[in-house]
Amino acid sequence: MKNIIICLVITNLTIGAYAQPTLVKHEWRVTLKVVDEAGQPIAGAKAGIGYFTNSIGTAIRGLTDTNGIFLASHDAYSGELGFAAEKKGYYPTRKPSYDLGFTYDPARWNPTITLVLKKIGDPIPMYAKREEMKCPTEDEPIGFDLMIGDWVAPHGKGKNIDMLFTVHRKLVSERAYSANLTVTFPNRGDGIAVAPSEPNTGSDFKTPRVAVENGYEPELVLHYSTTERSESVFGYFIRVRTVLGENGNVKSALYGKIRGDFRFYAGTKAPQAGMGFDYYLNPTPNDRNLEFDPKRNLMTNLKPLEGVEAP
Repeated sequence: MKNIIICLVITNLTIGAYAQPTLVKHEWRVTLKVVDEAGQPIAGAKAGIGYFTNSIGTAIRGLTDTNGIFLASHDAYSGELGFAAEKKGYYPTRKPSYDLGFTYDPARWNPTITLVLKKIGDPIPMYAKREEMKCPTEDEPIGFDLMIGDWVAPHGKGKNIDMLFTVHRKLVSERAYSANLTVTFPNRGDGIAVAPSEPNTGSDFKTPRVAVENGYEPELVLHYSTTERSESVFGYFIRVRTVLGENGNVKSALYGKIRGDFRFYAGTKAPQAGMGFDYYLNPTPNDRNLEFDPKRNLMTNLKPLEGVEAP
């Protein structure tokens, strides 16, 4: 719990580093409610409320009661509050910023904040990497190996084509461009599907636990330009290395996920465009579990910025 509260305080110090105006001292009171994904109260959860006193960040800590409630109050001048909760068997949750303002408001200064703790299910070893790379060529598909984390030969050390990326750029000037990033796959049955968005609860676990079984498309085209870009998404499911049976059903496949959007860098001043994405791949055929154990990443020799810590 100590590290979570420190994180809260640092966040608030950065946001709140401005001169505090003079005001009449008044108490704020917080009702912090901690529940599970079904909305049921969680008793005995470690709870913390971060605030400021004399421009120094601190926190009130304690445990939730049988109703999942933790109460805290103070008369410190604090323009913002932060909240956190954790319990063994659950992913920690944080709400780093709640704006009190510096003018007393009875409703705003007496908030009820609900934090949702997601239960830890079955975290597994996966191939996970935050990828940032130059696109070695344009207007032709380039294979990428998700287990190796690199382009396939002759552009990299990859051996198996899991996904193909095709970049097309039209550079008008250093400040104006139009480009497409096309994602395709080598096997029948492979594909990509948009993951459904989920409420931002502040949990460390932010993606669906299980990949969808159907609905994978063989191609995804993303458009980027000076004035527009493809609509942002919560993330994607991917299915690769697919083997189909005689009836066309999936006999064997690997499932994975991509957190958030693909990143594209037009490179209007550079000879090459660039791209990036955060991906996870379950190595067990036909297992659609996507709950990653960050302590058991199957990718080796990752550079500092390539590691994936989120489950």
